[in-house]
Amino acid sequence: MERLRFFATTVIGLEDIAAKEVENLLNGKVELDMGRIVFEGRPTDIYLLNLKARTINKVFIQLCHSKFVNLEDIYKLAKSLDYTWIINPEQSFAVRTQRLGLHNFTSMDVSRVVGQAIIDAYTDAARKRLKVNLDAPDVEIYCLVRDDEFLMGINTTGSSLHKRQYRVYNHPAALKPTIASAMLKIGGYSSESFMLDPMCGGATIPIEAALEARRIPPGKWRSDFAFLKLKVCSPREFEKFRAEILAEEDLKNSPVIHAMEKSAKHLKGGMENAKKAGVYETINFKLGDATRVEDYPDVKFDLIVVNPPYGLRANPKEGVRRLYESFLKTLRTKFTDATLVLITAASKRFKEAAESVGVAVIDERKIWHGELLTSIFTCKT
Repeated sequence: MERLRFFATTVIGLEDIAAKEVENLLNGKVELDMGRIVFEGRPTDIYLLNLKARTINKVFIQLCHSKFVNLEDIYKLAKSLDYTWIINPEQSFAVRTQRLGLHNFTSMDVSRVVGQAIIDAYTDAARKRLKVNLDAPDVEIYCLVRDDEFLMGINTTGSSLHKRQYRVYNHPAALKPTIASAMLKIGGYSSESFMLDPMCGGATIPIEAALEARRIPPGKWRSDFAFLKLKVCSPREFEKFRAEILAEEDLKNSPVIHAMEKSAKHLKGGMENAKKAGVYETINFKLGDATRVEDYPDVKFDLIVVNPPYGLRANPKEGVRRLYESFLKTLRTKFTDATLVLITAASKRFKEAAESVGVAVIDERKIWHGELLTSIFTCKT
C-alpha cells in the first residue's frame, strides 16, 4: 500500500515536543496543529508509533480534512470516501465526534450524519450494510468539527496511550505519563543524565525516565490496540514487528535515577508501579522531604524533574508559595547549575518564589493537563 496520511493527538502546548519525537521515529516531516500533529507514513508505522511513542495520545489514519458550511456538506464529504479497505463487511463501527465552536447542530448530529454516510458509501461499494455498535465497535471513526473545519480519521490506538499499563497505584494527583515524558525531553534527559524527582508521588517521572533509558517501549504491555481489528493491519505482522522492537531493549543499561517522597504510602505505591513496569531495580527510592537538605541523596544531579503540589485544594496561595520557596532554597543550597523542570498550576506563586529565592526561570510553557491550565517551568538552580 502507498503511504498514508496520519494525525496524532497530544497535550495542547506540547505539540512541538510530540512532533520532534515522531520526526525522530519516522525520519520524516511533521506538521503542527492545536492539540495534534500531522504526518505521512507507512502502514507499519501504525505499529511503531503505538508501541514506541511516549508523548502522543492516539494515532489516527486521516480520511478527510476539509472546510464545510452545514451538515449536508459533512454528509457529502463522508459519503465520498472509500471504507472498504479499512472495514470488513462483518465488522461494526461507531462514530465519535468532538465539536468546538458555535454551530446550529450538536456533536451527536455530526455522528449521526457521518454514520449514515459511511453506511451508504459502504452499501454502494460492497452491497453490504455495515452494523453500528456504539458500545464496543470493531472500528472507531473520529470526527473533529472545529468552527468550519471538518477532520475525520480512523482510531488505530483504542484507549489513549497515556494510560500506561504499569500504573497499579494511583496517586491522587498523578501526572500523565505523556506529560512526564515530555518534561524529561524538555530537560534534555538522556541515559547519561543524573536525574532526580524529589517529590515523586507514584513515581511516574522516574519510571518514564527508566523506560526511556532502557529503550523499553511504553506500549509493551498493551494487547488491545484498535489497529488489530483494522483490515489494513495484520496481527501476525504486528507480532513480528513487536518482537523486533522488544529486541532493541537495553536492560543492561544502569542509568542514575533517584526518586524521593516524604509520604511512605505514596513511596510504596511508586515502588509498586516501578515493579510493574520492570524498572524497580533501575530507580533508587528514598523516603525524604524535598525541603530538607539533609534528606537528599549525596549525588550531584544535573537534572531535577518534579510535579509538586499545586495547593489548589487546601491552604492554597500563601501555603504553596512558602513550599516553593523552601524547596527552591534547598535546591540552591544542595545543587549548583542543575536544570530544574517543574510543572504547576500555581504558576504565579512559583514565579514569585523563584524571584524571591533567586532561581532563574529560563522558560515557561503553558499546557493543558486535563482541564487544568498548567505551566512547565525550566530553571537553573
